[in-house]
Amino acid sequence: MFTIEEAKGKISGLKILIVGDIAHSRVARSNIYGLKKMGAQLIVCGPPTLIPPAMTKLGVEVSHNLKASIQKADVIMMLRIQEERQDRIQFPSKKEYVQYFGLNSETLKLAKKDVIIMHPGPLNRGVEISPDVADGRFTH
Repeated sequence: MFTIEEAKGKISGLKILIVGDIAHSRVARSNIYGLKKMGAQLIVCGPPTLIPPAMTKLGVEVSHNLKASIQKADVIMMLRIQEERQDRIQFPSKKEYVQYFGLNSETLKLAKKDVIIMHPGPLNRGVEISPDVADGRFTH
């Protein structure tokens, strides 16, 4: 939250998009509770198998379309797939996951010019974020 406040000057009223393994992420849960308390609007995005059904009860918008969601976001927080917390893979393949939910320079062209991109780490290079975006080589 400090990073968002520092970069944007506020949290209240911002649209924050959290993308990835929402179901198995402690980062997602703590950010949802904290950012909601601070007045942010939250969108979670990922495959249906990685988003708990109770998200809407928390007042969070649920999306399965990264390209549509990215256009609304002031902040994009990417999460890694928590394979160690899953008893089996929750989507057909990593290649398909990257195609629909990976942040790359082409997808990022849809974002607001002043969007900030966050990732709690560790990063799975080329899965949730392409190397050019991760390394900051993308320019809008």
